[in-house]
Amino acid sequence: MQINLEIVQYAHIEDAQKIANLNEKSIVTDMMLRRRLTRNARIALYLTDQIGSWDIPIVIGNAYGEVNETFEILRAIATGETVSPTAFQNSVHNTPASYLSIVGKNKGYITTVSDLYETARSVLRVGAVKSLTYEKLLLIVSDSIDFERVDELNRCGVNIMECGVAFLVRQTEKQATITLTQKSYPGYSPSVWPMLELFEHAMELGEEEKIIAIEI
Repeated sequence: MQINLEIVQYAHIEDAQKIANLNEKSIVTDMMLRRRLTRNARIALYLTDQIGSWDIPIVIGNAYGEVNETFEILRAIATGETVSPTAFQNSVHNTPASYLSIVGKNKGYITTVSDLYETARSVLRVGAVKSLTYEKLLLIVSDSIDFERVDELNRCGVNIMECGVAFLVRQTEKQATITLTQKSYPGYSPSVWPMLELFEHAMELGEEEKIIAIEI
């Protein structure tokens, strides 16, 4: 089965270590809530703000979950410190989705996808299926893996430690104008490669229609 998605808006952000400006203060005005945000949540909120669509269905993917918070929990246990309640609360895959719901006052459909290196591709597939139900969807994939001693575990050559890509899409019967070639991006986690390639195609097409066929 093939479903065609039209890209309406798109956004991308990245940094080799830690993204410097994610506009948290303007996006999340509640200081206490802002202090609890994970890096993945901040990236997702920034991308959603860039696209400008909050109260719509969302499919969000991250391959490694909230690994930064999980590391802090394990470090605290290993050193005999008290585990942070906030770190414990935030140490699940759907943390960015929960903050998107709270900040955007979104009471609709939001789901999290985690499929390791296939995460971005799975986000596109889930989005394609859900596009048959919803008029528009926001698709997001992000990773933040800049935790202490990450180099000891980093066996896939990742040196872009924070990256996020988002697309506002809708189902269409129009012919595809974009074909993904399974292009690789050395230095980036493979979990975001398909979305990075899709973003490149969208940029290249400019004002032209941006339509991709997703095989289900």
